[in-house]
Amino acid sequence: MRRRDERGSSLLLVLVVITVIGLALSALLSRTDSAERVSASLRDQTEASYAADGAMEAAINNLRNSRYNGESGQRCFGLSDTLSLILFNGLDSATVTCKPDPKQVVVHCQVASECNRPDNALLTLGQIPGEDGLAVEQPAGSTLQIHGKVMSNSSVDVAAGKLNAGALSARGGCSGDLLGNPLCNLSSLPGGDDPAYPSPLSGVPPLRALPACTTPGSVVAFLPGYYDDAVGLSAMMKSDSPCRGSTWWFKPGIYYFDFHNESNPLLDSGANVWTVDGGNLVGGTLSGNSCASPLDGATAGVQFIFGGDSRLDVKSGKAVLCGSYSPTEPPIALRGLTSGAESSVDSTGASALKPTAVSLVSKFGLTATPSRLSTVDGVAATWKSSVANDTAAVTINGFAPSTPIPPGSVLRSAALTITHRHSDVASTDKLDVSLDVGSGTPLTASVTGAAGGTSYRTETVPLDASRTGSLAQAVYAGTFTGASLALTAGLPVKGDTEDLDAVRLELSYTPPALRAADGCVVEGPYPSNTSACAMVSGRLSVLGTAYAPAAVLDLSVGPGTPAVGAGAVVRALRLTAVGTLSGVVIDLPDDSPAFTFGVQLTAYICPGGLICPAGGRPALQARIGLVDADPSAPVAGRRAVTVLGWWRPG
Repeated sequence: MRRRDERGSSLLLVLVVITVIGLALSALLSRTDSAERVSASLRDQTEASYAADGAMEAAINNLRNSRYNGESGQRCFGLSDTLSLILFNGLDSATVTCKPDPKQVVVHCQVASECNRPDNALLTLGQIPGEDGLAVEQPAGSTLQIHGKVMSNSSVDVAAGKLNAGALSARGGCSGDLLGNPLCNLSSLPGGDDPAYPSPLSGVPPLRALPACTTPGSVVAFLPGYYDDAVGLSAMMKSDSPCRGSTWWFKPGIYYFDFHNESNPLLDSGANVWTVDGGNLVGGTLSGNSCASPLDGATAGVQFIFGGDSRLDVKSGKAVLCGSYSPTEPPIALRGLTSGAESSVDSTGASALKPTAVSLVSKFGLTATPSRLSTVDGVAATWKSSVANDTAAVTINGFAPSTPIPPGSVLRSAALTITHRHSDVASTDKLDVSLDVGSGTPLTASVTGAAGGTSYRTETVPLDASRTGSLAQAVYAGTFTGASLALTAGLPVKGDTEDLDAVRLELSYTPPALRAADGCVVEGPYPSNTSACAMVSGRLSVLGTAYAPAAVLDLSVGPGTPAVGAGAVVRALRLTAVGTLSGVVIDLPDDSPAFTFGVQLTAYICPGGLICPAGGRPALQARIGLVDADPSAPVAGRRAVTVLGWWRPG
């Protein structure tokens, strides 16, 4: 029997081994290819990451070396909010977009001389017996909130409801429901002194005429300057005026209100109280129906400054004032002056206004010269009558004030002083005068003299006694620069001689002045003394600081916008709630020595591309803060940058 052949089995075994080895080699090659692809992908991602980082650094460096501070009309990168980086690393292009965050205000009080907010939410300085430093009227279920410290140099009274303040200290007694741990009846009040914020005015700004009032519901714009007519302002803002229901827009700047309706006959007579009886009063940069707040970094606001006994009463409508942000000073939007007084300028006696030119076409002839008619010295212009009831006219020019009269000046008195004589002792001479100031109707007057003789006498001829004529108007307008005087002498007897020794104009006027609060504004106790008054009353919101150390504010408050947004320093404050309150009524910004404002940056990378559109999936995003010594005036190249966030979208 023959044995079976095993050669077929060996061949099968070889084939199995070859197959296994082939599969192993295939798997190994596949793994190697995958690893290479992964390595390439990681390399691409790393390169893209470096490119995105580089693009972001370029954008940040661009902002560091710019003056961009988020003001209206500015763009992050000069003309655009998009920075295009073409082949910036030699291979790739990138685009970085910029979107500013809302501004954050830098508030710091590390140095008292450069503190840009008050130390207290409310500081009352008055110590008038019977006058509360803070008085609150509100519904029983309401809670009036003050964010920050309250310090009163007198008493605090909460008639109903509750008062919630960060801390409260008072020299006088405290009555009502005061939350926290109020300190009352103190013998001293450390930190309770007037901070004495200096006025921004060194002189009275230009007098402004009231704007035209013609269209209901329009925007009526006012320019910064000096306003003296409370009755005119009130008439414009009545509910039945031609421009009723308008927005009364006071453009950014400084406004000085010193009303003279009680003392200037050229203005409509009435109290020195500006009454808002409708519409929307906005002071500062317009922002919707309100103004841009300094608490959001706005630098273009207003400062309303009140002098004398000038007052504002917001009876209806809305009123909001926005101050201007400063890194070193509080954003004062409302101020009452504490110093200054008005005084008259008197061009009388030796300082009276004198002639500088005389017409030679006159019966006085060559004897009538400016030098002869300027000084009382017995050297006169002479004329002799040739017939009975003879007259001689002479035109005398000049009478210019030594310094220009500023617009807004109020005429107090005006008179011609004429030193003269005539020779006939049995008759009486006569003088007729007509003064022309260049506009309006000339002022005329007549004087019957006296019997003649050898002695000179001086006649005083009053002019513009009503203080409403052409001279008063020219003084008020600031256009009085001199006058032309037509003087006619009359002699009833032939052969009589008239001697004119001096003709001068005596003028007294009161120029505009920065006046400390006076009259009812400084009287007390308020409101029990009926002679006392509040500088500001009604529904006014101050987005900024209120500073009126000698005056009272009597404000109506309601839910929503605070009555004062950055602290108040006043003689006394009365708050009357309209409805149940919610939110903070008197606010004080917290310290925030951080960045001025944030910017969100988004980077897009286009490998190998020349143009890189800002779209699709971003390669990198960041949020940075820009820090400036003075946020309103950044210095390119000297800005600090804080990285607030840096992430790669998932």
